[in-house]
Amino acid sequence: MPVKPLAAKYSLTRHVALCLNALVCCATLLLSAQASAAETTLKVGDQSGLTQALLHAAGEDKDIAYALSWHPFLAGTTLLEALSAGAIDVGVVGNAPPVFAQAGGFDVRIVGVASGAQNNNALLVPEGSTAKQVADLKGQRIAVAKGSSGHYLLLAALREAGLTPRDVNIAYVSPVDAQNAFASGKLDGWAVWYPFVGQATARGARVLVDGSGWPETGLNFTVASLQTLEDPQRAGPLGDLLARLARAQAWATAYPQAWAEVFAQTTRLPVSLVQEMLAKQDLRYVPIESSVIASQQHLADLFATEHLIPRPLQVEQIFDDRFNKLLPNNP
Repeated sequence: MPVKPLAAKYSLTRHVALCLNALVCCATLLLSAQASAAETTLKVGDQSGLTQALLHAAGEDKDIAYALSWHPFLAGTTLLEALSAGAIDVGVVGNAPPVFAQAGGFDVRIVGVASGAQNNNALLVPEGSTAKQVADLKGQRIAVAKGSSGHYLLLAALREAGLTPRDVNIAYVSPVDAQNAFASGKLDGWAVWYPFVGQATARGARVLVDGSGWPETGLNFTVASLQTLEDPQRAGPLGDLLARLARAQAWATAYPQAWAEVFAQTTRLPVSLVQEMLAKQDLRYVPIESSVIASQQHLADLFATEHLIPRPLQVEQIFDDRFNKLLPNNP
């Protein structure tokens, strides 16, 4: 019966071959996944270079398994336009631009939330102004960037004072243009944010009211394109980047002096002004949850009431909480 040993030999050989083949397949898949991650590039929209500077200062730009391509923008509105068009994958903006993006049907989602910057916004009056409260600005000329966090603060402050936007003369201008007009005495008020607040008060301007009464003015959002979120090859790196941003912001809040020096160097602002700004912040990433969505809904509702967007919005539709579990200290 010589056949049995020979059959057993062939059976063993075939078994070994199958095992080796399986190992080769596993190794190939692993290498393929690693190569795929290494070949992935996230295109990041960045205002003033601060996102890139923050990651670097906190040491969160090391040992990344994917590439980052940085794209500069002057404002959150243009960043969101690029995001919707697929020119970039992710970026960080203030609280108001996503409302207008949603109203415009942009294919973007809010995937991360940083809270604690409401004191950055203020309604200013020039040196020598007799205004003691917001109601005193009735009939006067106030500048603001349309669709900005400062715009929301102005609307909310007017409403609390019993005024409507029709009771004042609102000039929609960029912060840079408003800065010049305010300094030359052509404006009675200016709703804006830091560093412009600090620059103006250093020249004698006075804060009539700041954003401390409206927590929703202190939200910053990490936004991503719907196309990126639906792409498994980019969605994974996107979650990793968000976790790095959250850790970097936690570092910046814990070490404001070190971050102030980097911030000042990046923006070419005086260190003292940046220190003043950071002292008014307690910025940290928080999970996307009902309280965050409710705050943003207040913002959208007021813009809709004043007919600054064409229709009321349900802002929960633009939030995506899939990365909540990746935030520091969040199970």
